[in-house]
Amino acid sequence: MKRRGGSSRFCCALGAGTGALLAALLLSPAALAGPTAGALVLASTPSPFASCTVGGPGTNYPNAEVEPFVAVNPTDPSNVIGVYQQDRWDNGGAHGLVTAYSSNGGQSFAHTFPHFSTCAGGTAANGGNYDRSSDPWSASVPTVGPTR
Repeated sequence: MKRRGGSSRFCCALGAGTGALLAALLLSPAALAGPTAGALVLASTPSPFASCTVGGPGTNYPNAEVEPFVAVNPTDPSNVIGVYQQDRWDNGGAHGLVTAYSSNGGQSFAHTFPHFSTCAGGTAANGGNYDRSSDPWSASVPTVGPTR
């Protein structure tokens, strides 16, 4: 099949220009300095579900926190949210999902958890009467339009 027009030349010119721009940005003094970081802060806490025995069969690992996801508000970097599975089972899922959130840029965190599983307070009435929870996710996007 024969190409028509100059699209391949355009792609090469665009690629070369993009490469030069990328090299200039990556080699700039600000980029070479990298981000700065403060002291490490523990975002998790001991399991709020430690006494829960629901969820077998399998081996449960109390105080294991897996599949963490963190999002920072792009318009206010002091707002940070992280989610993770708490008390992971060896064959999938966890006793619950925990949310760690900060309003001071991650210097300290408060915690809450949705009622997605029995261990986390889920019931048939609130739609959370499951033995295990899984697949946490977080995202932060700028607010568009009026806020409530």
